[in-house]
Amino acid sequence: MGTHDGFRSVRAPAAVAALLLVAGCQSAGPRACTLIGAESGVTFTWDPADFPAGSPYRLCVDRVCRNHPARPSDDPLAFFTVELPEVTGERRVTVRFQVGAPADAPAGERTVYDRTATVTLRKHAPNGERCDPVVWQAAVRADLRHGLVSPERPGATPVTQPAP
Repeated sequence: MGTHDGFRSVRAPAAVAALLLVAGCQSAGPRACTLIGAESGVTFTWDPADFPAGSPYRLCVDRVCRNHPARPSDDPLAFFTVELPEVTGERRVTVRFQVGAPADAPAGERTVYDRTATVTLRKHAPNGERCDPVVWQAAVRADLRHGLVSPERPGATPVTQPAP
């Protein structure tokens, strides 16, 4: 009986240790997430020097439009985001970038640049895949010769064919 009791006394602590090890591996403690904020939407970028000084801008994503005031032409790059708080998944949207004539332009000149394209809102999780927020974003850059292009491609590759 002494051997059996000794075996049991060794086996019990080993079983408890194994159980604690398995339980510890399965319970991932609090997740470490950074606190980077983000919103769903489309970001437009452009070079103000490409357009007449004093030109106002109108940026649209589907039916959501925002007006942006004129930028000084010596700004190296302007950007603006049209936020889409209701978006909850990947989808294609129509984007439109319009540049109005400056206030001092001759009568009859209303728009100096007007381009439309379609882009796909893609999932972004800036704090990690299992951390909030999860947002849906796209970006375009206005290019005088090529229309609305991907900001990641300096060769001015159009984002898509212009929307009908």
